[in-house]
Amino acid sequence: MPTRKTKARKARSSILYVASLNIVLHPHSPQKYIDLLNAIFANKLDAKVRGDDALMLGSFYRVGEETSKPKIYAGNIYKYLKLDAAEDWFNMLKMDAASREDVKNIQIPDHLKPHFKKFQYVFFPNKHRLYFITRKTGHSLSPLMLKRFFDTIATRAELASFGELTVTVQPEKGVTEELFQIGNISLIDLEILKPNPDDHDEWEEDVLERLKELNAGKEKRQYFAAGADGLKPDANLKALAAVAAENGSVYVKGKTDGNVVELSTKDRPLTTSTSYNPDLQSELDALLEKAQELHREITRKNVS
Repeated sequence: MPTRKTKARKARSSILYVASLNIVLHPHSPQKYIDLLNAIFANKLDAKVRGDDALMLGSFYRVGEETSKPKIYAGNIYKYLKLDAAEDWFNMLKMDAASREDVKNIQIPDHLKPHFKKFQYVFFPNKHRLYFITRKTGHSLSPLMLKRFFDTIATRAELASFGELTVTVQPEKGVTEELFQIGNISLIDLEILKPNPDDHDEWEEDVLERLKELNAGKEKRQYFAAGADGLKPDANLKALAAVAAENGSVYVKGKTDGNVVELSTKDRPLTTSTSYNPDLQSELDALLEKAQELHREITRKNVS
């Protein structure tokens, strides 16, 4: 009898790109971060982040068993267009603004929003880092857009009880070292937001104490070269820049091979990819696996 041949099924592969935000509250505790995100979700807070693009936390829930550690939360970020109904419509047939007669029968309920997209995120209350899908097939959500969302809602009345909220986009690993490799540095500009008191090393603790003594929320430092040889960053300045990179920003201007070079941690967000087989693993599980790996690297210690 003839044998029946079957073709091996080719494994599918999808790619996700993951970015991260450092979300900081003053004062803070892991539970307060949980309460913050839950309040953002429960109050359905949304904000425009670029043109008519708006964001909202669409869900927030605990991942795994209640007794499992570390505590990890997840959810969806919703992206959609938040159109201004008072703006003119465009009539393509007349090649001009639509008249009242043209649009009088258009009735779109305010709760319906066009161009809806979903992006999954994972949040670690310990070290208050949020990891999210910044890009996947056909969809993108930049770290800057998500930062703008949190910056905008930080002043809403619903979040007033949480105190000061600041957000920094996690930069690429090693970016500050790269900035200081510019051949002839003429300017170094550091913006340092108040770090958390119990997360960090000696340098971050020193920065926090100084800001607390001054009753300041952030600090800016600028260094200008005294001559043609340029600035010579020492170990102390590099350590301070590392604090600024994860709690603010670092900007460096100089020359390499006679060409002016300007670099900033704001332009170098951490973006890393991970691939998975949708037949064997869910998108959330793939994100969670990558987020745990990144979290260990970023916080420089095992999550516990």
